[in-house]
Amino acid sequence: MIITSLGGYKGDTWEIELDGKRKVYVNASIVEGSGLYKGQVISPETLSEIMGEDALRKAKKRALYLIGERDMCRGELLKKLAKTYGAEIAEQAAEHVVSLGYVNDGEYAPKLAEYLITRKKWGKRRVRYEMLSRGLDRELVENTLADIDEDELDEELITLIEKRYINKIADYDDRRRTIAALARRGYDFGSIKRCIQAVLEDVEDDFDDYSEDED
Repeated sequence: MIITSLGGYKGDTWEIELDGKRKVYVNASIVEGSGLYKGQVISPETLSEIMGEDALRKAKKRALYLIGERDMCRGELLKKLAKTYGAEIAEQAAEHVVSLGYVNDGEYAPKLAEYLITRKKWGKRRVRYEMLSRGLDRELVENTLADIDEDELDEELITLIEKRYINKIADYDDRRRTIAALARRGYDFGSIKRCIQAVLEDVEDDFDDYSEDED
């Protein structure tokens, strides 16, 4: 193949015309680094390397943009990049930002678990599923969840019950539906029943105190 035309296109992108027909577009730094010039004969392998280098540059730039938008783990970043750039280039781009220290699964995992538990009010089962689906290592997920105090989980569950289900736990049928709803949030049945009972006891205590005041 012969480069029949070579010049600026838009911004820092250059247009390379091959054999007077095919046109490809790469970053100016890639053109300069490869020493390309008009009239040069290049092989398909060389062109493929140039395009691959340009794709990797774009993937790295995209990776930095994505992690600038919000924190994410390596696996999640990899999935997003692979959709556009393919598995191999996505792997290299993800490893690049990891090497820069911008992505750290060990720090990200406990932050994500805390967010899902305290903000989303999810139980361990659903938290585990969400963390794994984002691409976190299973062992890291299990170790992270093992470090979470059960009392903290109960406190979050009680807060949720008091805020959203306080009027739905006195009646048997409503309580059954509430248990099912909480189970869908990832709480185990033992914790659900224990926390519902604790809320009911608090309500009864408040009622008893009110009755005593009336007397």
